[in-house]
Amino acid sequence: MLSVVKLTASLVQILLYLLSLLPRKFSQRLGTLAGMLNAKLNSRSARVTRANVDLCLTPQAGNSADNDKFSTQSLIETGKTLMETPAVWLGDIERIDGWIQVVHNEALLREHLNDSTGLLVLLPHMGNWELFNVFYRRYGQMTALYQPPRQDYMQKVMQKVRVRHGNHMVPTTRSGLKQLYKTLREGGTAVILPDQVPATGQFVPFFGQPALTDVLASRLLKKTGAKVLGIAMVRSDEGLFDAHVLAPDSSIYEADEVTSIRAVNDLMQTCAEIAPKQYQWEYKRFRERPAGSKKIYRFNKPSGVH
Repeated sequence: MLSVVKLTASLVQILLYLLSLLPRKFSQRLGTLAGMLNAKLNSRSARVTRANVDLCLTPQAGNSADNDKFSTQSLIETGKTLMETPAVWLGDIERIDGWIQVVHNEALLREHLNDSTGLLVLLPHMGNWELFNVFYRRYGQMTALYQPPRQDYMQKVMQKVRVRHGNHMVPTTRSGLKQLYKTLREGGTAVILPDQVPATGQFVPFFGQPALTDVLASRLLKKTGAKVLGIAMVRSDEGLFDAHVLAPDSSIYEADEVTSIRAVNDLMQTCAEIAPKQYQWEYKRFRERPAGSKKIYRFNKPSGVH
C-alpha cells in the first residue's frame, strides 16, 4: 500500500506534468490572472510586495498610485513565473530551451568558462530563475546550492526535477557547501542565489536599505580564487527570455568581507534594475534589520522595532 508521502508525491508529479504540457502563452495568461487576483485580494504576498516597493523604490516609483500599479505588475510577473515553472521542470527540454532567445554578453561567459579558474554564478530571484537550469546545459554542467523543501513529498519531486539536466544540486548543509568549494577548486561552475535572508550574515545596502546578506559568495571567492558573474533570466515583452550576463565590480574580490558582499548586493541590484517588475518583491528580504530599525512586515499588527 502506498504511503501518504508517496501518494502525495505521485499526485503532485501528475499535476506538475499536466501543467508542463500547457503552451507557454497560456501558462503566462494563467499567471497574469493569478497575479491580478493576488493584488485584488490584497494577499500576504501582495502586502509584502507593496511594503518592499514602498521601502526600496518610492523615490523612483513616485506617488502611492504608481506604487500600487508597480506592485500589481510585479505580482503578475511572479504569477507568470509560477505557472511557467512546471514546464521548465518537466517539459520537453528542447522546447523549453527555445524560450531563451538572446544571450547578452555571452562572450564574457565563454571567456570565463575557458579560464582554468572556477566560475561562481550569482543568480538573482527574478524573471524565471529556474530556467537557468535549462540555459546552462548549453555550456556544460554546474553544481548549484538549493534549499530543500520542507514537505517530504516535495523533496522527492524536486530530487527528480533538479538533476534532469545532469547538473549536481546540493542542499544547504555542511556537505553541500563542501561540494561547492570542491567544484570551484576543480575549475567547475557553482551557482548560488545570494539574495535570501541567511541565518547569519552582514548588513549591507540593497536598493539603499540595510539587508542581512550571506557571506558565502565572498568566502567562496576568497578561498578558491574563482571568478564571478551575475546572470539573470529576464522575460521579454513577447513572453520569451533573454539571459543577461553581468560582470561585478572588482571590489567583489576584496579580502574585506563587508566590501566584498556589498559588491554582491550591488551586482544583484544591477540585475534587478534590468527589469524591476520581474524581481521577487514578495520575498521578505528585510525580515531582519539592524537593531532599533522599524519592523517592515507588521500587517494588522502594532508597529515594532528590531
